[in-house]
Amino acid sequence: MIHGRDTTGDLTVVVIGLNSAHTLERCFRSLQRAIGALESDVRVLYVDGGSRDESTAIARRFGAEVIQLVTARPTASKGRNAGWRAATTPLVQFVDSDTALAPEWLEQATRAIQADDRIASVFGQLQESNSSGSIYNEVCGCDWYIPPGDWRMCGGNALFRLNALREVDGSDEALAAGEEADLCWRLRQRGWRIVCVDAIMAHHDLGMSSLGAYWKRAVRSGYAYAEIGLRFARTSDPMWLRELIRNLALPPVGLLLAAAAALRAGHTGLFALAVVVVALLAWKFRALRHRVPSARLRALYLAHLGFIRLPLFVGALKYLLGRGSERRTTVEG
Repeated sequence: MIHGRDTTGDLTVVVIGLNSAHTLERCFRSLQRAIGALESDVRVLYVDGGSRDESTAIARRFGAEVIQLVTARPTASKGRNAGWRAATTPLVQFVDSDTALAPEWLEQATRAIQADDRIASVFGQLQESNSSGSIYNEVCGCDWYIPPGDWRMCGGNALFRLNALREVDGSDEALAAGEEADLCWRLRQRGWRIVCVDAIMAHHDLGMSSLGAYWKRAVRSGYAYAEIGLRFARTSDPMWLRELIRNLALPPVGLLLAAAAALRAGHTGLFALAVVVVALLAWKFRALRHRVPSARLRALYLAHLGFIRLPLFVGALKYLLGRGSERRTTVEG
């Protein structure tokens, strides 16, 4: 059982999930250890998106209070909003159901957020818990390292001040992806800080066992970059606009350069272009040596950084075309 559910305590943990029975027990066991390291009372909520498996039964078995979302389209933003709105404690830790918190995290995070009243959110390092499960898990897990300090945004697993969430009314429930970037942008406009600390926060299983899953995740990211990039494009802080431009530009520019080199200088031009590419890859390979010590994994990660440009481009294009279709429908209507 998870102890410490006094609603007058200092912290509420909000776990969100949907058909998560295969990971939820591991998640709650990690909460037991993390909560055990605290001296304060902790309330645990599980927000369920309409599971048809044993998710809610597992949550109740561990002593969590269950909140059922009433929606035909459950999303992470709706789940987190339902959780923090039910909270009465000064701090709220969000945890995805496929995530296991590090034993020391809650103690470290609460201490860090209390260091400055203007810190809205604290997060730490995620680590891939199943890197041997697939090459996709192993490679994409390299994306997660973030140097400690102030940042523009955090991910879904993070500790928040309840009054900061109330000030901006939490996440935008219209967003199916990129909701964390949007939330943090609005918090920062009001003077709040988003801080990464140098500590392991949690272990997470990406669960990607196929190229299809890898592709789908990257397309979804490209879609989110486009939606958030355009949403704040004309503000003083154009969140993700550079990322959107890069996602849209790099694949066609690369093809155009290759075509131009072939047309203007034939094999010599292609060879020169290849030399430039190899030189850039060698520089990047060396630059990554402290972050990714394994030479084999560094090579795979570089291949990932190149290949992922295509699904990111597809995702951005998908959003732009869908946005144009919505505008035409509105005008015609």
